[in-house]
Amino acid sequence: MAKFCKNCGTQINDSIRYCPNCGAALTVPDAQPAYAPAGPVYAGNGAVRQGVPAPGYSDRADHPEILAAVKKNRKAAGIFAFFLVPLPLIGSVIYGITSEKTEVGQAAIIGGVISAVFLIFALFMFIKERAKNAYEATVIDKTSRSTYRNNDSGNLITEYITVVKTSDGRKKKIVEREGSQILAYNYLDIGDRFKYHPQFHFPYERYDKSRAPYIACVSCGTKNPVEADRCGKCGLPLLK
Repeated sequence: MAKFCKNCGTQINDSIRYCPNCGAALTVPDAQPAYAPAGPVYAGNGAVRQGVPAPGYSDRADHPEILAAVKKNRKAAGIFAFFLVPLPLIGSVIYGITSEKTEVGQAAIIGGVISAVFLIFALFMFIKERAKNAYEATVIDKTSRSTYRNNDSGNLITEYITVVKTSDGRKKKIVEREGSQILAYNYLDIGDRFKYHPQFHFPYERYDKSRAPYIACVSCGTKNPVEADRCGKCGLPLLK
């Protein structure tokens, strides 16, 4: 809709603050910040949902409490890997000492090979996680299919595929398999605009959270009501 200067009647652009014809100051409403409480949002049964954030990405991704939790989780994963990797070697040596079926040297070699495989796998996963980049995208399709891949039993498993288009025009497929965590497929709907945060346990953040079924804690993954401000389990701030 066209707007006009109240002083001289000249047609004006919404983005300018002074009339180009008479120089009169114009009132231009400030843009709504990305994080600001929205007005009352009405649920399907007519109930009012308070505390629902306005559309926009949260400024809490760099919140000190969240960053501390991410650091703690990474440290815990590193400690777990540190103790897990040598276990096959230690177990094999103990078996060789206590059993007459295998010599200690032979058992140590077998255990060492298994530990080496564990170490390579841990390093691969570490590098893979660090190589992931944040991106913004929109969901354009969702589908599922049955496949035999990665299933030694020969039984069919289901793959859940969320197809997205990134802000730079690339098409990506988020593939999640039966038996693992199904995050993107269950949380995002077709048409949803979202941001992917690779450093978080729950990495998907909707742009419009008022339509989200829940807000998941980025650290523990607990599903919280959209109205909540902090995680009901671990107490961390939610991305609102």
